[in-house]
Amino acid sequence: MLTAVVGSAFVGIVGIAEEARTVTVPRVDAQHRDALTAAELSRLAEVILNSRDRTRRAAALEEAEALASRFALVVDADVLDKLDRALDAVRRSNHRADLIDALSASIREQMAGADDALAGATALLAEPDKAVQDYAFLSNLYHLRRLYGQAAASETAEQLALVDSEIIGLLRNQQALLGSLSSMRTGPAAQPNRLAILLDQFTAAHAVIDLQRGRLSVLAQVRQDGDLAYRQLKTLAGSLSSDAAVTTLLMADRIVADGWRGLWTGVAGVAAAVLLLGIATALLRRHVVAPVLRVSDTLHALQGNPQAVALPPALLEEFDRIGAGVERFAGVMTTLRRQTAALQASEGRLNAILLSSPFPIVIARRGDGRILFSNASAAELLEITGSALLERTVPDFMEVAADWEVFADGVFRPGRRPDVETRLRTAEGRPFWGVLSAMAMDHDGVESLFVALHDISARKYAEKALVAAKEKAERALHDLRRTQRSLVQAEKLASLGALVAGVAHEINTPVGVGVTAASHLCEQARQFKAGLADGQLRRRDLEEFVDRVEEGGSIILGNLERACTLVQSFKQVAVDQTSEVRRPFELRGYLDGVLGSLAPQMKGTGHRVTLDCPDGLLMDSYPGALSQVVSNLVINALLHAFRPDMPGTIAITVRADGPASASATSVVLDIADDGRGIPPDHIERIFEPFFTTRRAEGGSGLGLHIVYNIVTGTLGGRIAVASQPGAGCRFTIHLPLTASPIAPPAVTAGRVAVEKKEPA
Repeated sequence: MLTAVVGSAFVGIVGIAEEARTVTVPRVDAQHRDALTAAELSRLAEVILNSRDRTRRAAALEEAEALASRFALVVDADVLDKLDRALDAVRRSNHRADLIDALSASIREQMAGADDALAGATALLAEPDKAVQDYAFLSNLYHLRRLYGQAAASETAEQLALVDSEIIGLLRNQQALLGSLSSMRTGPAAQPNRLAILLDQFTAAHAVIDLQRGRLSVLAQVRQDGDLAYRQLKTLAGSLSSDAAVTTLLMADRIVADGWRGLWTGVAGVAAAVLLLGIATALLRRHVVAPVLRVSDTLHALQGNPQAVALPPALLEEFDRIGAGVERFAGVMTTLRRQTAALQASEGRLNAILLSSPFPIVIARRGDGRILFSNASAAELLEITGSALLERTVPDFMEVAADWEVFADGVFRPGRRPDVETRLRTAEGRPFWGVLSAMAMDHDGVESLFVALHDISARKYAEKALVAAKEKAERALHDLRRTQRSLVQAEKLASLGALVAGVAHEINTPVGVGVTAASHLCEQARQFKAGLADGQLRRRDLEEFVDRVEEGGSIILGNLERACTLVQSFKQVAVDQTSEVRRPFELRGYLDGVLGSLAPQMKGTGHRVTLDCPDGLLMDSYPGALSQVVSNLVINALLHAFRPDMPGTIAITVRADGPASASATSVVLDIADDGRGIPPDHIERIFEPFFTTRRAEGGSGLGLHIVYNIVTGTLGGRIAVASQPGAGCRFTIHLPLTASPIAPPAVTAGRVAVEKKEPA
């Protein structure tokens, strides 16, 4: 009976050991692997959050994804949800780390631009003849470079703000110093211009402040995601450790209970089997009870103070494996405790950063916009105390409260929404323009928005002033163009007046000769009539009178025909110059008429105009516009090309543009002179309006401007100029033989391309 009882106790202990070997130990081992996986995920998260090597972060994220997919034991859906949240936070941290790298690269580019400008300043310092103000200006640039370096190395927003204020003050001081240098310069202004270029480069490098500010903001978001990942992994590891500890303790309690039961059963049968009981008791205490007690005591100690442990080897293989599992479990608990402490410290640092940030920041509930967190900057911007702000909602500070729901939905769909401009108002009712940048987040299990606010009222007012200035400039441009059209029309009328004066002068000669001949005929007729009345008229007198009448009539008729021809030619040219009628005309004959109208201007100058144009070349174009072009170019040559008392020649050559004149569709006019030529610094500006070298003699600077507009606009062609000083000037005009049915409006002439060939 007693033997059976003792045997049954030992059978129970062996059954418990077998159960530990087949069920409990594999389960504890699986829980141990899961705990190690959670610890490894924490290590990979630390790598992703802290590494600046993009390749290493990508490898760590890939390894974390693989570890998550190989979880040996899934306790429940809540554990899986925590794992997913931790992985999502790690992925976001990896993306933001890439963004931090991009911002850092942009900062380095800006600093490289500042270094280039600093090299230019160093070169200027090496030049002689520097004023004291020059050295002060250039030495301040070295100080600016050092401040930009401090800004790029700032670790907090407060440090960055202090450096930024110092940079802005120094830039303003440099601008004032540059103005004083410009006012002190009496000679060439090259030095102030070079200093201004250097100052502009350093001013452009001010973008380092905004880039560093963005980098610090993204870094804060990375830390927030890191805290979330650490919390989730801590909870996951805690749950796995708790399950493993509970399983091991239950098994140990069962072993201890059955062991003691067998022990007391053996004691009860000591009288029957003292030797057997002694042996059994010794074996149980040494190989069963002692290992179980050691495991139990170790597990209880680990609950209060996790640390690494080393258990002595057991004789039974099952207890030896249990001891090894407890040792591994102790290592996992130690790692988790260390990571938990790091997470708590990181959470404290992040909270301090948010509270002391110079940027207004609030965390608001998604549904009603209730403010769950705010810093001092947000309270200052909204003109309210920090405690009172936590009792308000974000819609309370929006001009249209309903905009909050739309804004929140727009943030949660993509996960973030930057730079949303809207009208806000403070707690005191003062309206202002603000920009909101928000990111979706989980705040203690509540769907929330992390919102950064910025006051952009000054920028909005500047944009409004810029629009007003643009409208004012456009009105001024319109008035200027209207004035320019009036001046061009006046120039055309002045040209027509000169033409009329020339016509009067040219017709005066044949009319004067005709009047003289008519007066002489009248005197001869009076004498003939007196002789006839006296009866002294002879045949010879009659024949002489007839000869004189015939000669005088011939003189009168010839001069009147010449005057008629001149009037018809001048009339056609004048009509063409005052109208924009399109008609067919023979080019050679029309150019002869135009040059004939210029004959009065040529008289007495010693200069001559030659025309080489093939006969029968027909144009269907605007003859008045062509007359204006030729007249202006000839008169311009008379005024500018020749030196005083030096006769010159203006050669007009016309040729069809093409292999065969019959199939040509355009014509080329070359108007060349053998005068002094155009200086190289003037040739690119001769077609600009109001550009003239004879302003003191009354030149308007519109002659060649009108030529350019007529050729490229009304006649639909193109014009180029070639000149060498002392070798004359050549204007080459390409015109279509058939102009456009509707003359396009004249365009404003600017700088033109100059032919790089010498005139023929």
